[in-house]
Amino acid sequence: MNQTQIDDMRLYPCSNCGDHYPYCFISDHLESCLQENLQVDCRYCGETILEKFMQDHQQNCKAYALQETEDDVCEFCQEKIFKKFKQDHYQDCPLKQVADAYQSYKAQECPICLIEIGPADQKGLLQCCHVFHQECLQQWQKKSLECPVCRYS
Repeated sequence: MNQTQIDDMRLYPCSNCGDHYPYCFISDHLESCLQENLQVDCRYCGETILEKFMQDHQQNCKAYALQETEDDVCEFCQEKIFKKFKQDHYQDCPLKQVADAYQSYKAQECPICLIEIGPADQKGLLQCCHVFHQECLQQWQKKSLECPVCRYS
């Protein structure tokens, strides 16, 4: 037997579960072992556990048991929450943050076309800090290099 065949026959430990496998099979095993032993965080208590044991964990999780006493629902993400922790939830709720960003957005009218510049519109900004729709500004600049509002060039 040559050295390659000897190495192929030797058993190597899986870095995830510690079981030993021949070299030719270790990568296949590791791939399935990682999927099988995927670790996740319990959304109730934050403990990191193997995904396959999540149901067992939830039967003993005190925070999971408390979910039945949750007495409110977030109007943004529809998650069940405790009324007394509503403000804490709002600080972390991504949908609430998006809603706040849209509420704080002040509508601005493009001075060229007189149509509102929306938060998702591409904007053009001149050195004088006047804002326009990108397309409107590009068309304007084909005619004049001055700002259409203050005539700064």
